[in-house]
Amino acid sequence: MDFVALLTAFGVGSLATAVIQFWLSERIISKRRIYDERKEAYLGLLESWMKYESREPNKQGEFNVGHWLLRSQLVASDSTRLLLDEWEQTEAGSPDRIRATKQLKAAMRTDLRSP
Repeated sequence: MDFVALLTAFGVGSLATAVIQFWLSERIISKRRIYDERKEAYLGLLESWMKYESREPNKQGEFNVGHWLLRSQLVASDSTRLLLDEWEQTEAGSPDRIRATKQLKAAMRTDLRSP
């Protein structure tokens, strides 16, 4: 009887270990996926802003900024999403836009700091 109890105890322990390892690996994968999605969206947004503001504004540039803005809003944290909305409502080159851009970049850095 002691042998059966010992065998059962090791089996349950192995099963518990496997479940915990699976849960931890899935959690890491999920965090990494969120990090990668945010990184791609934020960099795309920043690059499209730079191209749009450094060249003569046109419809394609507006489309690109809008595309990356939407993608960023989908994956951003709540605080960054509010700053994205605030940035979107400001006029290009205005003091409000400059302030909103600085705050937004700081929020993006915070989002990307911990994968």
